[in-house]
Amino acid sequence: MLNDDQLKERKRYLGGSDCAAVLGLSRYGTPLSVWADKLGKLPKEDISQKLYIKMGNRLEEVVAELFTEDTGKSVRRVNETFYHPKYPFLCANIDRRVVGEDALLECKTASGWLAKEWEGEEVPMEYILQCLHYLAVTGKKEAYIAVLIGGNQKFVWKKVLRDEKLIDDIIRKEVQFWNDFILTGNMPVQITKNDAETLYGLFPTEQEGMIVELDDTANRLVESLQAMKQDAKVLDGQIDKTENEIKALLKDKETGESLNWKVTWKAQTRKSFTVAESKSRVLRIKSLVKQEKK
Repeated sequence: MLNDDQLKERKRYLGGSDCAAVLGLSRYGTPLSVWADKLGKLPKEDISQKLYIKMGNRLEEVVAELFTEDTGKSVRRVNETFYHPKYPFLCANIDRRVVGEDALLECKTASGWLAKEWEGEEVPMEYILQCLHYLAVTGKKEAYIAVLIGGNQKFVWKKVLRDEKLIDDIIRKEVQFWNDFILTGNMPVQITKNDAETLYGLFPTEQEGMIVELDDTANRLVESLQAMKQDAKVLDGQIDKTENEIKALLKDKETGESLNWKVTWKAQTRKSFTVAESKSRVLRIKSLVKQEKK
């Protein structure tokens, strides 16, 4: 858990939680959102009092204790901030160090809905990149990541080994991001599907009557967008047509099965306070082929 001073310091550095977002590989952040945060372009929401944050902080010690019980490895809390020896704007705030090993431990909690992300050898990409960033900054050999799932549903731990090739690539991209966008103040050129809220926050109002001259890049983007929208209309129509063809095969039967698929077309009644009761049949498709785990 970071203290207030460390939280303020994070705006001046790229930390492990920024890594996946900077690389464009996060579900929770983007290069644009990191840029806006570091440069103070948008007001930062105080989430310290949100329940999931408070519970995550309190359960960190529990996760560390479970890791020790499960592995027999002793761990120690780390309160200092580490800085990359060559690029001091890259920092690391690790949860624990593993006693007697050249290793660190990251403690996580996850909703029960996310249990599949931790099955087998799986680890969410954001956390793999966070651990590799920490290994790059601290110079440690390996990282353990332990997670308590669903409060008391399941506890698992995994190991992330140091990979010099991946680390070099991560550092190169983080340094480039810092130099090209943070130091210059230039907005990142990589825009993602998750940037709508950030873009609105950056530009909540328009300058009425002002016209910006757009170049060939804008022409290509607009033409591509219009083509995709047209393709989507055609695809939507084809989906509706194909669903109707399947319904025609079922006729008045509720269920149909082929070698690979189970199809149901069941009656459904919807009730609402504002409209009359409506009845329909809903088409659902389920695979009968067992997926082999990779």
